[in-house]
Amino acid sequence: MKNIKINKTLATMVVTALVTTLAVAIPTTANASTKCSKESFTSAGKSVSYQKCTGTDAQGSQYEFRMPSKFNGMMYLYSHGIRGNHNLPKIPVIRPDGYVVNMAPEVAPGRTAADAETIAQALLKQGYAVAGSGVSTQGWSIPEAVKANRLLITEARSKFPTIKKVVSWGDSLGGHISQSLSEKYDVIDAVANLHMAGSANSQYTYANDFLWMFKTLFDPTIKGNGYSAGTAGYMEYMGDITKVLTAFGTIQAAIAANPISPTWPESSKVPDALKAIPVRSAVLLIGLLAGVPVQSNTYDASSGPAGPLETSFGLAISPALGVFENAFTALALALIGNYDAEVRCGGVIFDNTATDYALRLGDNGDVYAAGLSGKTATAGMLAYLNKMNPAAPRVTGTPAALDCIKNKQANYSGKITVPTITISQTADQVTPGGFIQKFKDLYASNVKSGKAKPGLLLNIWNKPPDTYTKFDAAGKPVTPALPTTGTSHFMYTNKDLLIIAKMLATAGKTGKLPSVKTAEAAFKKNPNIFIDPDYKPELMFADR
Repeated sequence: MKNIKINKTLATMVVTALVTTLAVAIPTTANASTKCSKESFTSAGKSVSYQKCTGTDAQGSQYEFRMPSKFNGMMYLYSHGIRGNHNLPKIPVIRPDGYVVNMAPEVAPGRTAADAETIAQALLKQGYAVAGSGVSTQGWSIPEAVKANRLLITEARSKFPTIKKVVSWGDSLGGHISQSLSEKYDVIDAVANLHMAGSANSQYTYANDFLWMFKTLFDPTIKGNGYSAGTAGYMEYMGDITKVLTAFGTIQAAIAANPISPTWPESSKVPDALKAIPVRSAVLLIGLLAGVPVQSNTYDASSGPAGPLETSFGLAISPALGVFENAFTALALALIGNYDAEVRCGGVIFDNTATDYALRLGDNGDVYAAGLSGKTATAGMLAYLNKMNPAAPRVTGTPAALDCIKNKQANYSGKITVPTITISQTADQVTPGGFIQKFKDLYASNVKSGKAKPGLLLNIWNKPPDTYTKFDAAGKPVTPALPTTGTSHFMYTNKDLLIIAKMLATAGKTGKLPSVKTAEAAFKKNPNIFIDPDYKPELMFADR
C-alpha cells in the first residue's frame, strides 16, 4: 500500500496551482489534411520500413496510423483508456507529477510508452497496420471516441485502399469504446477488449458509493458531488482531494501503528460507540458495500506474518487492508470522474436516495465476520449509513445529468456480431470482474432473443496467485515492485498482449473465435490465466 505523507503545505500548493491548471487544451475543429512520412526501425538485424500518417479530424481528434511497406491487408485499431479532461497540479499519490490534458493518439497497448512501441513494431514487422485516435474530448467520452474511430478508418482507407480488414482492441474505457464501435457499425472484423469498463452508470455508481460512505464515516465536510460552476467548483474539488488525502493518510497511519485496533480520524463525526470499533472494520464494510475487491496488489486476503498474528491477520486484517489499498483508486476515480462528468452532463450524476446498503452485505456479513468485528459492530455501522439517519444525508442526482450517464454515455449492449475476446483481472479495483459478467449476461440475452449469434464471445481471466503477500523480518507487509498479476488496473505483459493480438488477427481473418483448447494452449506457460465458461464473478450493484 502506498504510503501517503500529508503536510500543511498541500492545500496551499493546490490553491496556488489553480491559475495554471484551470487552462484546458482545446483542440482545433478544422480538418487538417493527413501528413505521411517515411519511417523505419531495425528488428533482429533487419530494417522494417513504414509510413507514419498523422492528422486531426473534423471534430478535433488527433489521429495516427502506420502502414508497413509489406502490408498484409489488416489494420489494428487501438482505443486508449480514460484520461482526465482537466489539468491538475502535483498532488501526492493521485498525480505526483501533475497532469496536463493529453490529446495524443496511441496506436498500441502497453504498460509504458516503450512497451506500446514494442507492440506496435512487432505488429508492423508482421505486416499489420496500426492506428489510434486521441479523441477530441477526454474523460468519459464514448460517443466522441466512436465517431473519431469511424473517421480514422475512413481516412486510413482513403489513403490506403488496400486495407481489407480492421480489428479493434482497447484498454479499460478503450475496451468499452472498441465494443461500442463493433456493435453499432459494420466496420470491424474482430474485437479484443482488455479489462473492459462497464457502463458509465455502473462505473460511477461503484466509485461514488465508496466515496459517499467514506465521506459519511470519516469526513462529512467532503463535498463529493454537486460542485459549483467555474473556478469555485474547481476549488471545491481541489479541497475535496486534500480532505480525502488527509483522512486516508490518517487512517493509514493508525493501521500501521496498531493493525488490530486502529483509531478513527479526528475528522470523523460518528458516535463514540462506533469509534470503539477498529476503523479497519469500517473500511472493510464500505468496500464490501461498494464492490471493491478484497484482494489487492499487496494483500491476498488470507496470509499473515509468522508469529502470533499469522491467523488473525489473514482473517481479520488482510481483507480490510486489501480494500484500503484498492479503495484509494476508487476514491480518485470518483473525485476526478465526478468533476469531469458533472461539467459534461450539467449536474449531479449520482443518486443514492433509494439505496439499501444493508441489503447489499448479504452473506459477506458471515464470510468476513472477523474483519467486520462481529454482527453487533456491523449492525451499528449499517444503521449509521441508513437513509433515515440525518447525519448521513443521501445524494440526489440531477435528472438530466442522470439521463446523460445512464443513456447517452452507455453505449454497448451485448449485440455481438463479430468474434469478440475479453481478458480481465479477477481482482481489478477499477474495472472489477462484475462488469464482464454483466457483458456476458447481455450477450446471452441477445442470443436468446435472436439479436446475436451464439459462439462469438470468449472470456479470458487473469487471477492472482493463491497466496502472495510477503512480510519483512518485522512482520510488516511488503508492497511488490510490480503490481501482482490479477490485481490492480495494470496492463498485461508484452508477451500476453502479443498472444491476444495473434488471436485477434486470426479471428479477423476467419470470422471465428479460437477454441477454448487453442486459447488455453496459447497461455499454457502462464499459470494465472484461465478460461472457464462457468466462472461467474458477482455483478456490480448497479447492474443487479
